[in-house]
Amino acid sequence: MPNKINLDISTRTDIVCRKGDTFSLDMDINDSSGVALDLTSYVFKMEVRETDDADTTILASTDFSFTADANGNLVATVPAATMASIDSGVYVYDLQATVAGVVRTWLHGIFTVKEDVTV
Repeated sequence: MPNKINLDISTRTDIVCRKGDTFSLDMDINDSSGVALDLTSYVFKMEVRETDDADTTILASTDFSFTADANGNLVATVPAATMASIDSGVYVYDLQATVAGVVRTWLHGIFTVKEDVTV
């Protein structure tokens, strides 16, 4: 019998973006065999917070729009106007996927917003 079971399937992926620019994270999602996942029945949520236990969000899940297709392509987008209101800084985020009532965190990490000259 194993002495440790890890149910955390998430991958740490740090993101660096620019204040005032359109945020567009384009990903190709495959299963463990390398086959593209049909994402059409998934629901996605992503949040950015100052810390992992902060009560308020820097970017709420409602700030993101998601497009997903049957070929495993997932795009998370935040409009430039919303990104212009975010202070530059270092934050944390995660991306959750839900299908058939099962919630899994796929990505997590540092979310860095760099200052922009033209806003």
